[in-house]
Amino acid sequence: MKKTSLYIMMLLLCKLSFSELILNTSNLSPSKNEDFNIEVSFLNEDKSKYTIEGIENFDVLSRASSNSYNSINGKTTSAKSDVYRVRAKSEGEFTLTVKTEKGLEKSIVIKIQKSESINSNLSDKFVLKTVIPKREFYFGEKIPYEEYFISGVRVSSFNIAKSPDFKEFSVKDLTQYNNNSYIQNTVDFNGKPGVQLSLFKGILQANSSGNKKISSSSAKIGEPTRDFFYENTSYVGGEDIELEIKPLPGDAPKNFKDIVGTLSSLQSWKGQEVKVGEAVTLTLTLQGSGNLALLDSLPIEQNDDFNIFQNIKGYNEKIGEGKYFNEKIFEVAFIPKKNGIQKTPAINIPYFNTVNEKYEILTLEREEIKVSGNSVVASVDNSNIQSNSPIDKNTEIKTLTSDKKLSEDIKNIKEVNINLLEVEKQPVKNSYKLISMIIGFFALLQTGFILYLLRTRKKVLKTKKR
Repeated sequence: MKKTSLYIMMLLLCKLSFSELILNTSNLSPSKNEDFNIEVSFLNEDKSKYTIEGIENFDVLSRASSNSYNSINGKTTSAKSDVYRVRAKSEGEFTLTVKTEKGLEKSIVIKIQKSESINSNLSDKFVLKTVIPKREFYFGEKIPYEEYFISGVRVSSFNIAKSPDFKEFSVKDLTQYNNNSYIQNTVDFNGKPGVQLSLFKGILQANSSGNKKISSSSAKIGEPTRDFFYENTSYVGGEDIELEIKPLPGDAPKNFKDIVGTLSSLQSWKGQEVKVGEAVTLTLTLQGSGNLALLDSLPIEQNDDFNIFQNIKGYNEKIGEGKYFNEKIFEVAFIPKKNGIQKTPAINIPYFNTVNEKYEILTLEREEIKVSGNSVVASVDNSNIQSNSPIDKNTEIKTLTSDKKLSEDIKNIKEVNINLLEVEKQPVKNSYKLISMIIGFFALLQTGFILYLLRTRKKVLKTKKR
């Protein structure tokens, strides 16, 4: 009995010595947005139920199982594994501990680094670069945002692991592609030739004031190795960028249309010498970093000496050299009502200057024009009519020379008597009477035919009796 018990104990000790629980990872110091593997393996042991303490600090992206067998010098080794593809939820140091029902236990410590730390380690090879002109903006100001990937080494693969997250910003995407591929350019990188990919270009506008965050893109880069089937994988990007959006001062001027930025103008006049009723045309180009998309019409001063028509000829916005720029072109027709030397109405455009950090007014100088012909006498006040309809530069207004001539013309009008002509009344034809007559005629014919048949039948009957 003692020998049997001793034999069983030796077998158990041998099994424990050859069985093993292994907990391993493909990366002990990944970045926050980097995917990596956690592997739980059972060597020479049936895979039993187990738990992983600390896994709640990671997002499990996938899980796969595998079995393998190796035979060396007649000894067979089996391995049963579970491989978890995970991504950390936050930075910090986390301990993962695997515990089985049979009492086996294994632990590892994983240190999750910030994306900036990973980027700095790889910056001599490649970098994901974000371009923002500054970190403080006013509410309503347009914000240019660009992302580039620059590499000074050969890469075997490139993929966007995570797109940029703009959170509390409205975004207009201006990214350009070349046959559905990123546009590439050759640039200088750390003193040697490099390749630059334009990943994103857009215009942002904050939805409210306060401290805001933007998360940049994260890219997965593969570097070739001597082994044809494998590559070294690295991640760059994924940085959190803080922006401060300041509120506008409360002393906004009258007619302020939320134009925030810089503003300048170019103007061209046509027809400084015209007749009454002919148009003097102003082509006005407004440009700068102010949001001109909000300006639907020009705030032109009310004036009784002109009829005014305006429309928008074009609008364009872009990002150039890391700065936002837009322009809008207006066309305005001033049609004078009086002769003599006239001055066009004033045009004052209020805006908030982000350079001087105060409200300013862009004032367009009044144009002096020489008007000939007779002045307009209008019974209805049509002054300062504004419209978005296209301008007819050949517009003419009919005028009356004097009230005296108008009175004489009215006296010369002859009185005309209009008599109503009597029209002979014609009775309306009744189609129903005609139909009734036709039906009556056929009814008489049918009655006559029936009487004829009865009379013929009586004669036949009398002949048979005889």
